[in-house]
Order: sequence, then C-alpha cells, then structure tokens
Amino acid sequence: MRGDQRVRIGNRPTTRLLLPFQLALVMAAIGLHPIPCLAQVNYVARFTLDKASVVAGEPVFCTFSIQNTGTQTIAFAFRNPSRIANSELESEPNFTVRDAAGRRAPDPAPRRCGGAKGTAVYGSVSLPPGQMHSERWLINQWARLARPGRYRVHAERRLPLLGVDEARHEFTSAPVAFAAALNELTLEVHAPTDAKLRRAFEPYQKVVRKPEAKGFPESFEAVVTLPKPFLLDELVMLASAGPDERRWERDRALEGLARLGTPESWEAILRIARGSNSPVPAASPEAAAKQDSLRAFAILLLAERGDRADLASLLAMLPGAPDSLRGEIIRALGFFRDTRANKELFERLHSHATNDRVNAILGLRNLDDKSVIPALIAMLNDSDAQVRQVANFALRNLTGQKIELSSTAPAQESVRVGSVWRAWWQKQGADYRPVRQPACRDW
Repeated sequence: MRGDQRVRIGNRPTTRLLLPFQLALVMAAIGLHPIPCLAQVNYVARFTLDKASVVAGEPVFCTFSIQNTGTQTIAFAFRNPSRIANSELESEPNFTVRDAAGRRAPDPAPRRCGGAKGTAVYGSVSLPPGQMHSERWLINQWARLARPGRYRVHAERRLPLLGVDEARHEFTSAPVAFAAALNELTLEVHAPTDAKLRRAFEPYQKVVRKPEAKGFPESFEAVVTLPKPFLLDELVMLASAGPDERRWERDRALEGLARLGTPESWEAILRIARGSNSPVPAASPEAAAKQDSLRAFAILLLAERGDRADLASLLAMLPGAPDSLRGEIIRALGFFRDTRANKELFERLHSHATNDRVNAILGLRNLDDKSVIPALIAMLNDSDAQVRQVANFALRNLTGQKIELSSTAPAQESVRVGSVWRAWWQKQGADYRPVRQPACRDW
C-alpha cells in the first residue's frame, strides 16, 4: 500500500510518498494496524479560492477538492458547510486569515450564552478511482473581512480516508490514509458599494428561494452570515418557513436577522416571538414543538439584545403564553435590568407552578445583582426539590462559592445548606461584588 499526499504551497505543488513500510510505521505509531490490500491509496487534495478579488462584505468561498488518483475506491465523511464550534475535530477545515501587516482578522463567531451550540449533519462519500469530490466553505465564518486590503488565507485540512478490505469486500473501519491539504492563498478585498454588493449577492438570493436548487446550503450560509438590508425578505422567508420545513435551520436565519440589526429585522424577530408569523396551527405535535422552539429562540435573541422597547411586548405575552414558552419569557426578563421585569421575577418566586419558580430563579441570576441573593437563599426552603437545586446552582454561579447541595438532598439538608449560605451572606454581604459572567450573544 502506498499513500500519496500532495500538498500545494503557493503555486508549486509538492508530492510526498509514503512507502509501504513507512506507512505501516506511521499507522502503528497512532494505534492503527495496516490492512492487507494490493490496491494503492493515492489522492490529490487542495484548497482554492473561488474568487481572488472581492469587495468587503461579499461572500468569500474556498473550495476543498480531493481527487482519487489511486487504484482503489476510498470513502470519507462530508457534512453541511456551516462552521461548528469545535475546530479541533478530525476532518474539520481550518482557516486563518491575516492582513498585509500579519494581523489576524477578527473571528466573528458568537460567544454563545448557553455554551457551544450546533450540530453537523454528516454524510459519506464513496470516491472511485479517477473521480473528484469538492466542498465549499464560507471563509467569512472564520474571519471578518471588513477592511479593504490584501489578505493571506492559510487553509488546512486532514481528512481520514477509508479503503476497501479486499478480504471482506467492505470499507475498512479504520483510516488507511489521511488526505492532507495545506494551502497559502492570497485575497484582495476592495471598498464596497451598494451596487457591487447587490450584484455579488444576486446569485445567492435566487438560490435561497429555491431550496431544491444546487448549492442551497452554501447560499444559505452566505445570506445568514453576511446579512444586508436588501436581504431582509430572504431572511424573513427563511426564518418564517412552516414548522414542517426541514431543509434548513430556521434559528440560523433568526441569527441572521439579529446580526443584520436593523429596526425592520428586529421587528421581524418580535413577530416570530409572538407567533404572528404562523397564523395556521401546526399540523402535528412535533411541528408545534418546533414552532415553539423557534419562538423561544426569538425571545432569547430579544433578551440578549436587552432593548427595553421590547420589554413591554414580552410582558404582554406572558399572561397568555403556553407552558412551553412561559418559562422562556420569565428567564428572559433578567436580561433587561428593568424595574418592571424585576418586579415580575420576584413575584413569580411565589407562583404555584414549579416551572415558574425555577425560571424566576434563573432570571434573577441573570441580573448579576447581589440584591437577589437573600431571595435565592430563601428559595432553599422551597417545598420542591428541583427549585431548591436550581436556587443553589444560581447562588454558586452568582457568587463563586462552592457550597454543595447533593442531587438527592432531602428538605432537611437544604435547610442546613441554607443556614451555611446565610452565615456566609451575613459575613460577606456588605462588601460582596457578584461574579460577572463574560459577555455573550447567540448571534
């Protein structure tokens, strides 16, 4: 078996060949065992820019291509073209962009309030000898290219390849080689005009209105990652699709509306939060759950924005909100730092509904204010074990104190833990400053 790895550096391709005994040593070093096979695993893998000259704000796509130049079929994983949180996962592409002075372009990825989020939809490619496979990645997901100038793009990927086990006539369970691509590319970014941006986005606008069209995932990424005012109709259409629509992620389109940040885009998000974009009831419980999930995410985005102009709308939604959304609204109130919202949160601590009390505690925790600590300590005496657990979690999170309450704690243990908190508060309360959480946003 021989692995053929071609790496393109600048404009000069170089080829590195692994002889059979070298490949066996490498595989043994990483815990893999060579598989008897007479056919060769050879390939050419590289990155190329779709366009080497763009205007600031235009989608910049980089194409990864791999050609099977060997004599046996190879297989590998591919996935939808959105960036995921963990760039260290095997087979993920990595892009680093620097300007002419060597400064790294800012990473536009949001610091998500709920932690890393997002999944990748993987598939499998079977590539016979002589065939080529390619995937397009939107570099703007890794780098904000807002200023004109010359940039260097470092593109890298290490893709595990499966071979054919001739004895079993099936693909191997372990990689027989790794297709490595490493390219240094040059990109020129020019000053934009509205006319140039409109022309650049025209092809993507047409595609996102036809979900079955070729290149829809890439066009979707371009529109939601780099929203423009003239893309408002497309973003609203994508975010307001029926609950049975599965061809794209509607919450990603909501993120695009939030990223756009115009009064019109925030009004569209508010309509979705209210549910006024879906006058027709969902056809199934599953579809209804999806619709509620989308509304909940719209409520979260409004909360993270923290504009008090939206607070009245959320408070008006609260009395008639279904159980599936009431908790989302209650938690969201803590982001606004407003006396009207705070009053509602404190009142909900006395609700007959356990879910309301739990979410009121989480909303008060979001205030980052030490005035809520006595109320949270008092909730350790609640009749419901879940409420007591959440109260202790909120206290630990807000103060940084490591006062434990076991998951199976009976009411008596909660009373004891509450006395520990009260003693700490009496000693530290006057001078205590809450632990501030790092700034975050989901868009």
